[in-house]
Amino acid sequence: MKKVLQVFAIDDHAVVLEGYHAIFKTLNDRSSSLNFIKANDCKSAYELIENYKADPFDVAVVDYSIPNYAEKNLHSGEDMAMLLRQVMPDCKIVMMTMHKEVDIMGRVLERIGPEGFINKSDCTTDELFEGFKVVLEGGNYYSKTISNFQKRMSNEVLLDDVDVRIIKLLAKGIKNKNLDKYIPLTVSGIEKRKYRIKRLLEVEGGDEELILEARNQGYI
Repeated sequence: MKKVLQVFAIDDHAVVLEGYHAIFKTLNDRSSSLNFIKANDCKSAYELIENYKADPFDVAVVDYSIPNYAEKNLHSGEDMAMLLRQVMPDCKIVMMTMHKEVDIMGRVLERIGPEGFINKSDCTTDELFEGFKVVLEGGNYYSKTISNFQKRMSNEVLLDDVDVRIIKLLAKGIKNKNLDKYIPLTVSGIEKRKYRIKRLLEVEGGDEELILEARNQGYI
C-alpha cells in the first residue's frame, strides 16, 4: 500500500501555493502519493489543522506574513507554526519570510526551531527545490540570510539598541553633526560607536555602505 505524503502550505498568494505544489509533486517519489493541503490565512489554516489532528501533516510550509485570526489569538505564520508544534510535534516545519529583522529571525529560531527557514529574497526555484528536498530527507535547510544571522549570533556580532538607533537615524537622513541631539552621547562618542559598528559589520566605506549592510543583515 502506498504511503501518502501529507504536505500543508500556508500563504496568501495563490500563485506561490501552486509553485510549492509543483515542487513537491516533482520531489515526491513514485512509492508514495501526495496530498497537498493549502490555506491562505490563519483562520483557514487553523480549521485544517483541527481537521487533520488524527492524520497529521508530514511537512508544513508556513509564510510568516498571513492574515490573522484574532478570535483565536493567531496573528502570523509564527503563531501557526507554534500551533503545529503543539498539535503535530512530528511535522517538519519550513518557515518562509521576506523579513530580515533581527528580532523576527531570532524569535522564530528560538521559539519554533524550524527544520527549514528560508528568506524569499534569497531563493530561486532551484534553491527552494533543494531546501524542500533536504527537509523531506530529514535534514535542516537555512537560506543565506538566516545562515548569516546564525553566524553573527554564534560570534556574538550583534548590535545593541544604541547602535541600531544611530544607523536608523542615518538612514532617515540625519547628519552626523546632529546625531547628538537624538543620542545621549557626545559627537566623538558617536563617531567611536560608528567605527565599532563598521568593524563588526565588516563595512568599508561611508554611511551609505553602512546603511546598506545593516539593511542586508536585518538590523533596519
